[in-house]
Amino acid sequence: MAFRTTAILRQGLKLRPPFELALRSSCLQLVLARWGLETAALMGLRGEQTANDDDRKVRAVEAITTAMYESGLDDHATSAEKSMLDKPYRTWEYSDYAYGDHWEALGVLQWLLGRQHAIPTYYSSFDRARLFQNSGIMPADPSTIEKFVDSFMSSQIHQTFDKQQLQRAVDTSEAWIWRARAQVLLGLRDEISRTDAKPSGDTQDSPLEAKLRAQNIPHSLRKMAADLPKTIPLAAQRAHEKGIIGEVEGGDFGIVVEMKEDNVVPTEQRRSATVPYPSLDPDHLDALRKIAESRFLAFAWALGKIDKWCPEKTGELVSINPINALWTPDEN
Repeated sequence: MAFRTTAILRQGLKLRPPFELALRSSCLQLVLARWGLETAALMGLRGEQTANDDDRKVRAVEAITTAMYESGLDDHATSAEKSMLDKPYRTWEYSDYAYGDHWEALGVLQWLLGRQHAIPTYYSSFDRARLFQNSGIMPADPSTIEKFVDSFMSSQIHQTFDKQQLQRAVDTSEAWIWRARAQVLLGLRDEISRTDAKPSGDTQDSPLEAKLRAQNIPHSLRKMAADLPKTIPLAAQRAHEKGIIGEVEGGDFGIVVEMKEDNVVPTEQRRSATVPYPSLDPDHLDALRKIAESRFLAFAWALGKIDKWCPEKTGELVSINPINALWTPDEN
């Protein structure tokens, strides 16, 4: 009976049309191009630049904005994306820079479009330069955007992956977003316990709820916080048995890290080690969470599980499958 149940739970992974994925990918690439210029300016990476260099960047920013309108992407960009592109150079607000978290989503969309060969492990990032090269889009040239999108307009587009590969990619995304959310909840266990002990009317606008919303944690998941020390080892073991994660380390998801070596040691010869997920420092844990969130957003949107491109929407979504892949019954 288990295999019949599993088959039912596996139904429903239906992608949006390729041209929709291409339009969304193009919007991401355009705004990320602008993000690169703004981030460089914010960090003061100007070196010995002259006034002419600054003028050149102003013209580049204006060309990116013009390309959005001339290519028709303004009809498909979100209001936030259009607002960011419409702003003059070096006038972005602090919150605008968070758009850099979308690099991983761009990678997933390009994989779905067949422009990216593989999805890296969830403790590694996509090669950003390669992502820009994959599409052939030159952000300031609207004709390259049109050419990219037009290549996916045919209904006869052949996908480079099969249903099993798509299912595995979604299952992997679900496992890592679950672990990332679990880490956030672990840090809030005491606060959750205190808040849940109060009358329900006192918790709706609590600082705890604000923290959960800020990190897109579905409200329903807070119930699992108390049991996480027991649940995480079980989740890690199930993920490993299903082939979703490569290694279990210390009863947790294993993370492969590069050992510190002398600078003279070639990159390909440097040693690595596998460490438990929670052994990483807060900055690296936050980076893992952002990778998982961004990729989960891309899959959720591409599969129609959220109706619009909005990171906050993932805070309403526990999983893409009817049941998170970690807890889906085995097929055999």
